[in-house]
This record gives sequence, structure tokens and C-alpha cells, in this order.
Amino acid sequence: MEKFNEDKRSEDTNRFLRLLMKHEKRVYAFILSMVSNSNDADDIMQEVTTVMWKKFPNYKETMNFSSWAMTIAKYQVLSFYKKNKNRKVKFSSNLLELLEQDYCNAEPVDERTELLEVCLKELKTLDKDIIRLRYEDNLTLKSIGAKISKSTRATHYALARIHKLLMNCVRRKMAGQNEL
Repeated sequence: MEKFNEDKRSEDTNRFLRLLMKHEKRVYAFILSMVSNSNDADDIMQEVTTVMWKKFPNYKETMNFSSWAMTIAKYQVLSFYKKNKNRKVKFSSNLLELLEQDYCNAEPVDERTELLEVCLKELKTLDKDIIRLRYEDNLTLKSIGAKISKSTRATHYALARIHKLLMNCVRRKMAGQNEL
């Protein structure tokens, strides 16, 4: 009986890890879109993974793993904001549900992420610098503006323009076109 339990636990562990690896980037992207700070997103992802593992015995093969994981992530993000009331960005639970549905129905993150990386390489040098300053260095628009000698408002518009360029590039590449 003990051998059976050990085999079952090993089988469950392998199944969980396969499913987690397949969906981890999508769940992480969802979390990151809600907290916009990679350190917070990393911490929340750890919590989500822990909760998923604890609840995995209740997970049924007939369930959609991505939806199940997104639901857990949504509640962990809500819990994060409840514990950190001083955070600037706060989302309603309705918005989180809509975003959760959107992420569950979206194209696989892996493909979009790869295309985004290609599109990022095609940006002009200044645009790459702005993206790096915002998302790698986590600088505010005001700080970025100071570094590139532009007003906060102009920096905001530049970042919005770059986001639109990247979004259009990814969409074109997904449709099979190869130009920025």
C-alpha cells in the first residue's frame, strides 16, 4: 500500500510539474500585468505555485489547468493588494475577472513573447532605451524623461507610441507578416 501511495504521489508531482511548466509564463504574465513590479510578481508567483500544489489533489483532469491557475493567481493578487494597501494601482475584483478571462482565452504566451522579443530588437535605439529604462530599471516616467531630456508628458506619449508599435508588430508577425 505504501508503494502505491509513493507511485501515486510521484505521478501527481510529475503531472503537476508538466502542467505548471506549460502554463507558468501565462500565469506570470497575468500577475505581472496586475502588479507591474517584477519583484512583487515573483513573490506572488511563488505563492500561487504553493497554493496550486496544495490544491492539486482537488484538480481534476477534466478541468482547464490554465483557468484554474489564473483563478488562484487572481486571488493571490487580491490578497497582495489587501496586505499592501499603500500600493498606487488597485484593481476591482471585476476587472481582475475580466483580465483573467482575457488571459485564459489569449494566444499562448510563449509565441507572443518570442514575437515580442523579435519586435523589441527591431525598435530604434531611443525606443529600446525607453523600454529598458521603464521595464528593466523600473524607472518612473519622470525619471525616464529626465534621462532622455523630455517632459513627463512627452515620455508618456513616447511610451504609448512604442507600446502601439510593439503591439502592431506582434499582431502582424502572428498573421505572418514580417515588418515593423
